[in-house]
Amino acid sequence: MGRDVFYITTPIYYANDVPHIGHGYNAVATDFIARYHRLRGEAVFHLTGTDEHGLKVARAAEANGVTPKEWVDQLEPRWREVWAGADIAYDDYIRTTEPRHHAAVAKILQAVYDNGHEDIYLGHYEGLYCVPCEAYYVEADLLPGGLCPVHERPVETLREDNYFFRLSSYADRLLAHYEAHPEAVLPQTRRNEVLSLIRGGLQDFSISRTTFDWGVPLPWDETHVTYVWFDALTNYITAAGYADDPDRFARLWPANIHSIGKDILRFHAVYWPAMLMAAEVELPDQVWAHGYLTVGGKKMSKTNLTGIHPFDLIDHFGVDSCARSPGVPTATSPGKRWSIVTTPTSPTASATSPPACSRCSAPTSTASFPPPNGKVMTQTSLPSPRTPLPATTPTWTPSNSSRPWRPSGPSSTEPTAISSRRNPGNSPRTQRAAPNSQASSTPAPSSCESSPC
Repeated sequence: MGRDVFYITTPIYYANDVPHIGHGYNAVATDFIARYHRLRGEAVFHLTGTDEHGLKVARAAEANGVTPKEWVDQLEPRWREVWAGADIAYDDYIRTTEPRHHAAVAKILQAVYDNGHEDIYLGHYEGLYCVPCEAYYVEADLLPGGLCPVHERPVETLREDNYFFRLSSYADRLLAHYEAHPEAVLPQTRRNEVLSLIRGGLQDFSISRTTFDWGVPLPWDETHVTYVWFDALTNYITAAGYADDPDRFARLWPANIHSIGKDILRFHAVYWPAMLMAAEVELPDQVWAHGYLTVGGKKMSKTNLTGIHPFDLIDHFGVDSCARSPGVPTATSPGKRWSIVTTPTSPTASATSPPACSRCSAPTSTASFPPPNGKVMTQTSLPSPRTPLPATTPTWTPSNSSRPWRPSGPSSTEPTAISSRRNPGNSPRTQRAAPNSQASSTPAPSSCESSPC
């Protein structure tokens, strides 16, 4: 694990459309685990973000008459808006279009290219490709009619010169790793899938594309852009400081848990560890792969137009919360969404005494160091989640505190500090109530109904 930090990640989500509750399923589960470790008094680093490169994003932008950068700058705030509305307490939000990420991608690619094993080589590829999956398939994997097994859409035949990663040479090392660390992929059924895949023989995979230019150029050949997995998966070490902060990297890496959906298990449990082995970077402790939320027995999908927006549930059922901030309404009205604003840190906050719950005065944490400077969830008027947001609309207000919360605009590139608390600050948080509910003026009871606070 990280030397002194519990590091947990979600996958980074494709910024080709707005989120649905399938994404929320992973985000909430990951947040739950992070909160548990914070309640234990541990330092926690919870990472999420958006994958903003690739053919899928480029085509979505083209279909909407904008450039890929303009497209992701419009969509990315919509993801943060949802995570704020769902009370997701992440510590850093990474975008693959950020300069810090480009630097990390270039560094790991160059490390593998220079490792002396010829793990990267130039070749010609012709294969069956699913754009929504950003993955190649063999005919045996497809559904009748040549359809993608995940999205049930026709795959495309692509032909181009690519650089390849020699995955096939890492089968024995991967098997040895998983035999020595049976907890590295869970649950057991997913571990069995991974072992079966490796024992069945691994094929080298493409790491670059030349048919489009929306991506990170290869450091030794800028006529190629990095194909999705060497770009997307590297986000986990980007946020840990791989490219430019060795002290931070030593504290954070390896990650304790990569929380993912089962459709990207192969990439996280086979491609990613082999890439790290080739770059001589330590492997993450565990990949946990969950199942899907389904519609009609099939995976919920933006591509298939079966996604349910998280606010459809949040607006009806509300977001569970322990404490209510005095003087801040507990009810929401249509058109209201959450954002982060700063509030002064209590001058009486002690380095050894965590803040008390505003309702019952019970301690809210056992951490032995003060939480980050105070912020509190409050309401702000934002457009409907189904109304396009302009690229300049920020969801997050940057703090002038010692913890650099990042704005949602495209200029944000600074990594975020590691948190020791549930989510920003020692101030209590408001509760997002169901529509048409009324703010209560009833005094807080002498003890909380919810425990722990």
